Amino acid sequence: MLKLKSGRDLSSGLTPQVFGLEDIGRFGILGGISVLAFDPIQSLLAAGTDTGRVYVFGQPGVEVEFDLCPGKPIIHMRIVKSIYLVTVDANNAVTVLSLDTKDVLSVFTPNCPITAIESDPSLDWLFLGLENGLTMVYDVDRGAKTPFRIGNLQKSAIPRAPMSSVLFLALHPRSFQVILIGYENCAIVYSMVDENILRVLQYEVPPGAPGGDLHPSQHTRSRFPRLTTGAWHPNGHHVVTAYEDGSFVFWDAKEGVLLQARTIEDTEVNHPRKNYVNSSDIANTPREPIYRVAWCCTTNPEDTALLIAGGEPGSLPLKGITYMDFGPTPVVQITSYQAQGDHYSQPRRQRIYPVPVGADPVDFIMIPRTSPYYAGNHDPVALVAILSSGELYSIEYPSGAALPVASMFPPSLCWIQPRTSTCSVSAVRREQWIGMMSSRKKQPDMMLTGGAPARSRLRTFDIRNVIIAGHSDGWVRLWDASHGELEDSQILDLSIADALDRSVDVRVSAISFAGQMGEMSVACETGELVYFKFGLNKPTSPEELKRRLEVLQIVGPDGRPPMIQHISGRINPQMKEGFIPVFVLSPQRGPITAVKNSDIGFLAVGYQFGTLAVVELRSMSLIYLEDVNGLGIDMSNKKFPLKYGDRSSTSSQGVQLEIPLSLEFSLMALEGDGYSSIVLSVGTNLGRLLTFRIIPVRGGAHAVQFVGAIQLKGKVIAAIPFDTEYGVSAAASPTILQKLPQGIVISGALIAVTPDEARVIRLPKSKLTSRSFDDKVLVAGLSLLRQGDTLVLVCVSESGFVRIYSIPSLREISSLSAQKFHDVRYASRSIISLNGDVLLGIGKNQSALFNIWGKAMAVKTTGKSGERITDSLYDVMKRPPPRPAISTIQWMSGTKFVTVEDFDLLSTYAPALGRLRHRTNGFICSWRSTSSEVQENGRGRTSPSRATEISGYSDDSFYDFIPRIISLIVVLREKIQ
Repeated sequence: MLKLKSGRDLSSGLTPQVFGLEDIGRFGILGGISVLAFDPIQSLLAAGTDTGRVYVFGQPGVEVEFDLCPGKPIIHMRIVKSIYLVTVDANNAVTVLSLDTKDVLSVFTPNCPITAIESDPSLDWLFLGLENGLTMVYDVDRGAKTPFRIGNLQKSAIPRAPMSSVLFLALHPRSFQVILIGYENCAIVYSMVDENILRVLQYEVPPGAPGGDLHPSQHTRSRFPRLTTGAWHPNGHHVVTAYEDGSFVFWDAKEGVLLQARTIEDTEVNHPRKNYVNSSDIANTPREPIYRVAWCCTTNPEDTALLIAGGEPGSLPLKGITYMDFGPTPVVQITSYQAQGDHYSQPRRQRIYPVPVGADPVDFIMIPRTSPYYAGNHDPVALVAILSSGELYSIEYPSGAALPVASMFPPSLCWIQPRTSTCSVSAVRREQWIGMMSSRKKQPDMMLTGGAPARSRLRTFDIRNVIIAGHSDGWVRLWDASHGELEDSQILDLSIADALDRSVDVRVSAISFAGQMGEMSVACETGELVYFKFGLNKPTSPEELKRRLEVLQIVGPDGRPPMIQHISGRINPQMKEGFIPVFVLSPQRGPITAVKNSDIGFLAVGYQFGTLAVVELRSMSLIYLEDVNGLGIDMSNKKFPLKYGDRSSTSSQGVQLEIPLSLEFSLMALEGDGYSSIVLSVGTNLGRLLTFRIIPVRGGAHAVQFVGAIQLKGKVIAAIPFDTEYGVSAAASPTILQKLPQGIVISGALIAVTPDEARVIRLPKSKLTSRSFDDKVLVAGLSLLRQGDTLVLVCVSESGFVRIYSIPSLREISSLSAQKFHDVRYASRSIISLNGDVLLGIGKNQSALFNIWGKAMAVKTTGKSGERITDSLYDVMKRPPPRPAISTIQWMSGTKFVTVEDFDLLSTYAPALGRLRHRTNGFICSWRSTSSEVQENGRGRTSPSRATEISGYSDDSFYDFIPRIISLIVVLREKIQ
């Protein structure tokens, strides 16, 4: 229903054809992170989510999204040969993507569920461990299953053991003919060339030994803990296996000798002990299983450390990743087994890398500097942990310090490190924004440097839309929404944890940024608000520093801190310029429900207990602190609740408090006034719009005066002032404020929006226009294309449409569908800016940036067929280095050296090679492609042709050579036929 009284049409220049929802960009990730993969050669990080999407990140501005299996989580992921991205989803489908063309090359679904995968940077093969215990090989390059496979080895090694799936696979770090296969009851070292089991590693805890069990009742019987994961020592001489009871065991890989069985705290847990008593206070609590182990090394592969996720007592409130630095490994050939075991019982250093409270580390990956080998654990600089909440946590290695996320990761990954708790958008002049970004001190190099961003058409706004994201760990991060220019690709950040001088209970709940003044107010869930001002950190004299420290210790008469506590003494002395903490506002009125930091030196804050606070920032004084519950109405009217002080007496009647939800400062003439005033509009949850006037008083101070109220249908979600004469926003600005002493009269009005209706009001009470909505509105805001005749009201509706209404008639001009991205659970977090940008909440961890003014302002260019040109990921000039080979001592001790070409043909022609191996009594064949027959296959590698040459050697006498050649010819003839 539409009612119109009067008013000039401020949308006269608009038709439906003017509007089009232009998709500009994404921030964050849709869903939670389930798996990660990193390639140091291309310097790309791939993240798989529980929604079936895969994101690949590179240098600033490089981000490519693949929607592989909608609604199904990505379970496993690898980057093979630096060009193939291989994923396994919950539908058991193996999908191969090209990082070069960004196309799906092949999809393969085995008959049995996949439980483990393994790959090597120098091979085109993907090893798939299956639920039935088999291990098969998939040719990633050709997109085909190979004939080579490994049977259920546990069934052969331990016939009486129950059937087990493959739990993990690990290729030997120096010889890819040897693979470590983990089953529930044992781990097996297997030679794929000889097709035989080299060693069976089965861990038994005898009676009387503690093992990993904390409960003493478990120590009286023999146990075979369930295996969970394992890894190779970088030199390939030792193996570590981890178990469900929280213990892990070191083995000699060649002889299968158990060197050391231990837990995080204890050693030799496989040795029986008399009258064993666990000294831990939590002895009756079972340990967490060990989820993941990584055997890392420095540039010297013999200098190693172990990282362990899990293995801690389950009742510990703080979880983390355990770091054990073992230092240089003893020379195996001259060191006894006992001495080797002692080496692993006495790490040089041991500590826990903590993760955020309330989340467990379920997996992690290492970020190596250059080499992709040694399972990606060679000379790492950091690790990225996946938490049980789907968030990420980055840790510097080996110090264990939290990484400066904003300086080293793209914005989308910053959104989930940790998850964004609130978001805001503010307008900042371009010159001012560039100046703010130039204040950043020199940061470490970006973690990701790969790829190249697509060619962009930069938006020419002089006013930049800056996104401000608050996080649960107290960090606030700012960056330009268009992120198209080089200077805008960086992120500006600040922490309220330092300002509050604590690291707990610092979750950010609301943010308001006055872009023109460089002032920011950050609300904490505990009800505290920290006010920052951007500026220079001027040198502080000893006397001034002493005064600041004294101010920090001031308490009120009741022994509590004052409502406004000055905290400028908590500034980081190393910061030369940036956001400087000024004060903390804490009136103890419950959590903060709304905050508005104006550009004219006033701050308004609404609280859960129905209180409204107004602070004059120039003098940093609290000029208003009152309850708005029932303000300006007859309290005998039972429709409205009682004031905050009487709420306890009416709680049993279900009376609802009146809470401020939307705040806005404006400059306009109120109805009946011949002058303009500073106006504060407050919308409440009970549908009332309260109007306050801020007036000057003696001494240069200000006071807040209540003017009137009007009742609407439903809670007020937006209070939007506009100039009825010029067709622009009437929000308070310093330029207009300076003209008020000249007696200018601003003919202003306000649009009050609830989910059910919108009203144009001449404050404080006169209604000009109203409109009822058939589709509930979640978010509303103003937008204009030019001053005078293009001002519109933009609303995001519950059904997923962006609707545009004229002003002041509120006639619907256009309706743009965003249903493809719409999720009503998150759309209420959307934000609408004056230039037509709509930051639409589309997921728990993601928002999308759109613009309503057609295609003219698209950031990414489009191709000839109209598709969006995505960023480049693959650099053909970056090639993987040669794979580490076995040492001379390993070769002399009998370990066979197999080249990549040998292994390629072993996997491709496994049946023929099996017959060949049988007929030649152990003769080792090497198939190598002749250089004249090698041909490019177009996917980043060369493949051997059918013409091959044969070479080999035998441990037998030279006289056996001729009959072996004859056998080879027979086999080749059979293969050709």
